[in-house]
Amino acid sequence: MPAINLALELDKIIDKERIKAVFQPICNISTHQVYGFEALSRGPEHSPLYSPVPLFKTAAYEGRLSELENLCRRISIQQYKNTQLPGKLFLNISPKALLEPNHATGLTLSIVQELGLQPSQVVIELSEQYPADDIDLLKSCLNHYRSQGFLTAIDDLGAGYSGLRLWSELAPDYVKIDRHFIEAIDTSSVKQEFVRSIIALCQNLSCKVIAEGIETHAELAILRQLGITYCQGFLLGRPQVSPNRHIPFAPTHNEVPVQRVRFAESAESLSSKATTCQSDCKLKKIGETFNQHPNLQAVVVMRQDEVIGMVLRSQVIELFSTPYGRALHEHKTVEEVLTAELIRIDADMPISQVSQRLTNESTDLVVQQFIILKQGKLLGIGHTKDLLAKITEQKIAVARHANPLTGLPGNIPIQEELQRLRLQKKPFYLAYFDLSHFKPYNDIYGFCRGDEVIMDVSHLLLRQQSSDNFIAHVGGDDFVIISASADIELQAKQVISDFEASKSLFYSKKHWQEQQMLAEDRKGVLCYHELISLSVGILPPKITMNCNEQQLSLYSAQAKKQAKQAASSLSLFQLEMATEI
Repeated sequence: MPAINLALELDKIIDKERIKAVFQPICNISTHQVYGFEALSRGPEHSPLYSPVPLFKTAAYEGRLSELENLCRRISIQQYKNTQLPGKLFLNISPKALLEPNHATGLTLSIVQELGLQPSQVVIELSEQYPADDIDLLKSCLNHYRSQGFLTAIDDLGAGYSGLRLWSELAPDYVKIDRHFIEAIDTSSVKQEFVRSIIALCQNLSCKVIAEGIETHAELAILRQLGITYCQGFLLGRPQVSPNRHIPFAPTHNEVPVQRVRFAESAESLSSKATTCQSDCKLKKIGETFNQHPNLQAVVVMRQDEVIGMVLRSQVIELFSTPYGRALHEHKTVEEVLTAELIRIDADMPISQVSQRLTNESTDLVVQQFIILKQGKLLGIGHTKDLLAKITEQKIAVARHANPLTGLPGNIPIQEELQRLRLQKKPFYLAYFDLSHFKPYNDIYGFCRGDEVIMDVSHLLLRQQSSDNFIAHVGGDDFVIISASADIELQAKQVISDFEASKSLFYSKKHWQEQQMLAEDRKGVLCYHELISLSVGILPPKITMNCNEQQLSLYSAQAKKQAKQAASSLSLFQLEMATEI
């Protein structure tokens, strides 16, 4: 089709606003939830400018790129609002469009505000597919968006020459790794090293990493293993007008689902007694309640047994403080003025996740109180100040005694847990996990890859996290689960099975096919070694309850030794073996 016809086609598209927005999900593979959607634009079907590449290239050639992008942005925001998509909205913008003289400023903010959205719900993606020469001016443009409350992202990191400089100078909220480094990453050690370095940098810069272009389960498995949380690609969902709002497949064995946690680590430990009232209660009575209890900041409003909102002290003071305010409002019911948008927290939710909920980007206000529910019923009210104190306490304890690699409790917390169980005279199982043939793996693949194996084991163990299980890292490749549950044997078998299922990811094709590796033994003799296997020895309560720490350590070592001598790496050290020690 001649260029002049493409220009005419572009004119029709822009003048008649014949742009369609499609949305591709961005998923949090740790929580197995959709985190947001990237808006992509399409021209009219059967048009030579239907696909985005010819559409935007033609617009750039004709000097109408900024005009086209403004149109696409407006349609995307409107459609996002109309379809009520959850999570963030990611909008693409090219440097060339930002720097065009006719680029309209303030347009995106006005559209967002007009539709009742918050700028913090929108992420402005800067793509390197059309790099700009004037980085300082580009920084100024993007900082303008940030000053308006929008979040920012660098798209296609690695595709252009200026990404790392932009990253360091702009400090974006998100970095999206170009799909070139994601495609077949499961077979490329170079790509894996690149992603590792990006993750390490992002951890230091408080920046979220998004891997895009994921098309296979093998790619996803490696990315999860490397520590990626946010993912995008055809495997997780294609761009559609009405996109899938859920991840299209069940969590794999490597994902750590939300589990019940120990009381001291859960939201239940933050719960305090809530002052409640029914929905037909008058504001006059609520005002009197606040006057009688100077430290009370909120009253939970109920409709029978259901929580429907909250009345804050600050609300009542504001209503009553205006001229004639008390006379105008004290006979109103609380249902007329309550705050219905509450943060509702399940009692079993880990404290770390409570913090994430309260700092969620969907709200610009600092939440001072939140509702804690147990089995759907009101348990109590939580206070942010108590949460901060608890998190600080936990972080101090973890920093002092945690294993530096996995972050799991180390030897001192293990001894404290054992002492607690003895003092309370509670029966418990002790499962001792150990990796066989780990040294030759370290010698061949290096300590960095060896650490990944150890991290994988820790993730698999955390899948068994519950209020009955205390999971810890003794050191090196040794782990323990101290459990009050008789299901520990089944759980241990599941961990071993899951490790076997993921083990191939740690080996080259050659070593995996041969099922052995050539390396020096501890005496320096070159010989073949089996692949890594995970074994576990379990001590039952009739042993653990009747021995001191020294005896327990001895029994654990013997249990581990017998388990490692079993014919198969899937063999467990059976409970009856422990009774023979």
